[in-house]
Amino acid sequence: MVGWRVFRSQPDGDGVTARATGTPAVAVIGGGAIGLSTAWHLVEAGITDVAVLEAGDSVAAGSSSRSAGFIESQYVDPLDIELRARSMHTFRRLQREHGLEIKEIGYLRLAPDDDALTAFEASARLQRELGIEDTEVLSASDVQRLVPWMHVDGVIGGLFGPRDGRIDGPAYCALLVGLIEAAGGRVRTGVQVLAADRTGAGGWRLETTVGVIDADVVVDAAGAWATQVGDLFGVDVPIIPLRNQIGIWRLERPLDRVMPMVMDYIPHSGARGLYVATYDDADHVLAGLHSEEVVAQGVEPDAYDQSADDDYLADTRAALERRMPDLPLGEVERAWAGLYPVSPDGLPIVGPAVGDDAVILAVGGGGSGIQLSPIIGALAAEWIAYGEPRSLSDGRRVAADRATLVVTT
Repeated sequence: MVGWRVFRSQPDGDGVTARATGTPAVAVIGGGAIGLSTAWHLVEAGITDVAVLEAGDSVAAGSSSRSAGFIESQYVDPLDIELRARSMHTFRRLQREHGLEIKEIGYLRLAPDDDALTAFEASARLQRELGIEDTEVLSASDVQRLVPWMHVDGVIGGLFGPRDGRIDGPAYCALLVGLIEAAGGRVRTGVQVLAADRTGAGGWRLETTVGVIDADVVVDAAGAWATQVGDLFGVDVPIIPLRNQIGIWRLERPLDRVMPMVMDYIPHSGARGLYVATYDDADHVLAGLHSEEVVAQGVEPDAYDQSADDDYLADTRAALERRMPDLPLGEVERAWAGLYPVSPDGLPIVGPAVGDDAVILAVGGGGSGIQLSPIIGALAAEWIAYGEPRSLSDGRRVAADRATLVVTT
């Protein structure tokens, strides 16, 4: 055996590998927010024979480093709300206990009609039941007072989380690395899995760029590369890597107050919507066009254009000028493109792969990968530790064998 091993075991008298530690050895493939969250939840559950394998030169090398990093729970569908509320409680814990920085600028989702406003009221009630007590439903006049640069034509109200905000993706991932390693887990960068074969004990022997690694269970948390990783293990991972763009605009004069994230998009509406927020200081805003559904063709994650398109930036600027004509918008100062790893129904996929419970999927965060990483990691770890998901009222609604996971062309 070359390289290093995930777990310590010896063949028994029948030639079958017997686990010395009494807990499974786990290899987590992917060192982004979701993979690291999974590993952290595993070590918290007492499963410390964990190794995170990241192909890049650093953790958060993929989508986690190219995200806007917003965390919030202002959604409409009850499952979407619960996923994010559970995650928010974990972020608050990391904030209290480990100093995670959350820039609490607030998050406002706009209501275009009465149906949306009614749904927002139901959302606020459910959030309160789930322990998110500060969510407010605003009138159009409330929205105008909160965001005075905005045109409220076609807006009848909003759903507002005043303590929602942004985290820095790489800093969050670095915090998780520290917690994992302090508990005995390992995080290795520059380790790519090249091939995989079954062991006699039903686990996996991984051929990697640093040697051979054995594990009882493998977690596919490879984000936009999840389908490619799944192919190594002979399992289907229906993830579409969608290219999405974002821009930072300099303002011609500083704002006199912090602008919350304003999202002019209803999830599952089938369209893209504008989002905009203060970015780091009063002189800049972050903006783009967002959707959580498969609204475009997937791209090759190793060969996509990481710069932003001129047409996209022009469309975003036009949307900004329509919605916020009083915003003193200057020129684009910086822009880039990242990947949303989206499932066919837009929900995460968490749990045993269809036909192979030695492969756990923790994928499909879409444009909410950092936001959903605490709950995805918790559910993936629970499948390994307990054989069932426990952190969600019905964790099987995001399991890999749900009927909606069919890719249509």
